[in-house]
Amino acid sequence: MHEWIVHYVALEGALWKSLWALMARPGFLTLEYLGGRRRRYVLPLRLVLTLGLVYFLLLKLVVAPGRGLELEANLEAPTAASAPPLAASEASAASSPAPAASSEAAELEAPPWLEPRVLRARDAYRRDPTAFAERAVTGALSVAPYAVLASIPVYAALLAGVHWGRRRTYGEHFVFAMHLHAFWYGCLLLALLPLPWLGGLLWAWSNVYPLIALQRVYGGRWPAVLLRAAALALLHLLLLGLGLGTVLAFGALSG
Repeated sequence: MHEWIVHYVALEGALWKSLWALMARPGFLTLEYLGGRRRRYVLPLRLVLTLGLVYFLLLKLVVAPGRGLELEANLEAPTAASAPPLAASEASAASSPAPAASSEAAELEAPPWLEPRVLRARDAYRRDPTAFAERAVTGALSVAPYAVLASIPVYAALLAGVHWGRRRTYGEHFVFAMHLHAFWYGCLLLALLPLPWLGGLLWAWSNVYPLIALQRVYGGRWPAVLLRAAALALLHLLLLGLGLGTVLAFGALSG
């Protein structure tokens, strides 16, 4: 961490220059990088890794158990009023045969290799829903940075698909994807600030920014840019849904 601060902040100041260009000038860093003017700015991979690292570290502090994580009421354990009496529940359990683990897993429709984890997660939720939710969130946050990083090459492939025939290499799409994800990380970091009015501005800018960046880097008339951006947004939404489901499943089954 000390080397990172000295290298980017104290000596070169490249981080602050890069952050300003990243957040305020859509597409500028990508054009500078592709044009060979790279020494004055933080490289795109380092930029997205730095912002992602800082964001997820702060996010873990915000949602850590006992530090602001508020679980919904439907995750709370059953109260004494809603739970059956202990004697009655024991008698009921004694009178009915316990189902086999394999049949329970079959009811959950889990594949055989995943049965033990699914059953452990179900039992942990039944014992203490609040503790289960906290462990699931912790597990999801532990893998989320890697999931985002793994999604960037896929996003670059989506860029190549919607800009087919634009004479751009995959590496150029990848650079654009890294800068755009770094920008989104920057917006998420700013959203952590306790400023109520900032959220709306960040939401609006985060929607306008990609359009301007796409037009500046890839060119084309605005109707074509908007059409490609709509297709890209739809594909990205599907990618986000798949990634979010995978991360949440990992968090739930990692306990």
